[in-house]
Amino acid sequence: MNETDQRLERLATRARGAQTAASEALPYGFATRVLAASADTPDSTALWARFSLGALPLAAMATAGCFWWSASAMSADAHDLAQVFIQTPLFP
Repeated sequence: MNETDQRLERLATRARGAQTAASEALPYGFATRVLAASADTPDSTALWARFSLGALPLAAMATAGCFWWSASAMSADAHDLAQVFIQTPLFP
C-alpha cells in the first residue's frame, strides 16, 4: 500500500472511533421562533416578480425599436455578406 492509502485508512479508523454529539434534537421552541421570524420578514420574491412583470412591456418595446431601427442596415449587410460568400471559392 502506498502512503496515501495508509493515511486514508488511518483517517477512516479515527472517524469510526469518533464520538457523536449527545443530542441531535432541536432546542425547545426553536422551530416556533424560526417560523415566527420568517412570518415577520416581507417576501422579497413577490416584489421582484412584480417589478420584472412590470418591466416586461418596456423590454419588449425596446427590443422591437432596436429591430425596427436596424432593419435597413441589416438587409444591406446581409446582401453584402451573401455576395462575399458567393464570390469566395471553397477549398477542401
